[in-house]
This record gives sequence, C-alpha cells and structure tokens, in this order.
Amino acid sequence: MFYIIVDFEMARDARRGREHQGSEIIQIGAVKLNDAFETVSEFSEYVRPDNLRIEADIEALTGITNEMVAGAPAFSEVLARFLDWIGEDEVEVYSWSLTDYHQLHHESERKDLLDERVQRLLDSWVDFQEVFGKELGITHSLKLEYALKAANIDFEGKAHDGLTDARNTAHLFVLSRDRARFEKAIAVIAEMFRPKNRLSTSLGSFFPANLDLPEGPEDEDTEV
Repeated sequence: MFYIIVDFEMARDARRGREHQGSEIIQIGAVKLNDAFETVSEFSEYVRPDNLRIEADIEALTGITNEMVAGAPAFSEVLARFLDWIGEDEVEVYSWSLTDYHQLHHESERKDLLDERVQRLLDSWVDFQEVFGKELGITHSLKLEYALKAANIDFEGKAHDGLTDARNTAHLFVLSRDRARFEKAIAVIAEMFRPKNRLSTSLGSFFPANLDLPEGPEDEDTEV
C-alpha cells in the first residue's frame, strides 16, 4: 500500500460558476509514502494550460507565471507521467479538501482523458480536510496552515506551491497515523471544540488575531 498526498495549483476561469468548471491545472505536486509512512518519492511538474492565461491574482498567490508554463508540457503529458509515477500498486490518495478531486475529474473528462487509471485514482480519493476536522469535532472548512498550527507543526516553505503544500499535508497525515502523538498534539484545541465545553477562552494563540472562529461545532456554516 502506498499513500499519495497530492496538491494541484490551477488557473481559474472566472466566467464559470464553479471553481473546477473550466479551470486548468498548472502544477501537480505530490508525495508518495510507503506503508511505514515514510516518503519514498516526490512529484512536481508545471503544466501548460490549453485555454487560460494565469491571471495576476493567481500569479501572486502561487508564484507561477505565464512565462514559467509557456514551455511546459500539456496536461495530457504531465498526467500520464503522474500516473506512471504512482504505479500499479494499491494506493490511497489524500488531498486537503475535495477541490483537487473535482478538478482532476472534470478536467480529465473535459479533455477526454478520464480513463481507467484516472478513475482508479478518483475511486481511492480521501478528503483529509474532512478527516482532520472530524478529529477536532468541527464541520466547517479549515485552512491547511491553521490545521498545521493546531497540531503544533510549522508550515515549511511557501504556501500555494503544489509540492510544498503536498509535503505539509503529508506531515499532518503522518502525525495523524500515530494516534498517541496526534491526540496529544491536538488535545487542547480539540477540547475547545467539544460540545460539552463551550469556548471560554480565546483561540488567538492558535490562529491569526483577525480570524473569526465559531464558538463550537454547532456553527457549521462558518468557514476558516
């Protein structure tokens, strides 16, 4: 069994209603872990979008420019290499939220690339953001950097680089597989979110001062 921790960066089509509809992947970053939860390989490639330019806000967010992807291979080529890198062994795929799942599904379908190997990947996909949230007793979205902070893990590198985000998600994933260490790491904040103990103290030591957090798990529509 291998565990694939993946993160995509995308050029978004602002004209389309949903994020993944019409958007295109511009970087695939991933980490492969063995069944001892050790990193055995990494994958990172830029992708040349077929139909979109990288807008200024995405460039500022990711650091990826149109010049950087101009000579990059097309999605079909990078996807094929990514699937070859994953291999034929049994895998579970993890990402922070299902945004990347939906992007891969819809872009592969749109570009006639949704074959058995892609479907195998989609069928083994796990929303690690949801898994982590359940550990804390919350149902709203939590950003990766805040989840790492809650688990006392320093974010390494620059956020919104595909490989960097995959590596940081992998750190959190590995910690979550050691129940004793994981429960100890999140004990304080998990206790704050439990229904029996409504929050009576500030979470300022865990999250940015301007971040509005719910007072407990009943506030399900609040996004962080």
